[in-house]
Amino acid sequence: MAASTSPSFQNVGFVAKPGEDIFPTTGPHLDVRVLKDGQYIDPGTIRSLLTRLKVGKERKSLWQQQGEQWMPSYTITSGYGKRAAPTKGASTYHLGQDYGIPGGTELAWEGPGSFTPGRGYGSIKTTDAQGTPYEIRLLHTIGGKEFNQQAAQQAQQVAQQETKPGDTYIFMQTPSAQTTASNDFLSLYVDELIKNRESARIQSMINPTQMLMSAFNQTPNYLA
Repeated sequence: MAASTSPSFQNVGFVAKPGEDIFPTTGPHLDVRVLKDGQYIDPGTIRSLLTRLKVGKERKSLWQQQGEQWMPSYTITSGYGKRAAPTKGASTYHLGQDYGIPGGTELAWEGPGSFTPGRGYGSIKTTDAQGTPYEIRLLHTIGGKEFNQQAAQQAQQVAQQETKPGDTYIFMQTPSAQTTASNDFLSLYVDELIKNRESARIQSMINPTQMLMSAFNQTPNYLA
């Protein structure tokens, strides 16, 4: 079962149905766990970041802000911290928050980050508005499609930076073997000028055609 996505939403799986979950469970639900600097923290401390986790076909944010109040879109059935084990094999110190979300409900992520599906859970790595990195683990889930939105954005930025407005490109063709030495000298000469462009003022003062002809005329004819 795959979640439908759009260019701004990434498929991060769905809540496991009864019989699909590999972890001890009292029934279908979503367990969200958050790591910062390798340590588990209370997911409630990054509610604004969890608004990017979308639930169901309607893409409802896991958390929503109403005025100055923050409200979860689904009932928290087990909070972060100490608890009585809800079922055999479950922990007595809960490292996440459980949300009462039905099995089969699809999940999506909006915005930058990466996702790696795992066995029984998926892992989202992202940053908040201040650039602080977090890992968000979605337990009791199945599926999802691996992606790296940050890498894709970085590749696009590199591609855009390869060609900058105002760059000058000079293409030279060797007409014959007799001018190979002269052209080699000119290529090195032009490369050095391009590397050492100090300002647009210098470029505007130099006529490229006159510059090349002058350099060519001063080049010794090694093949004469």
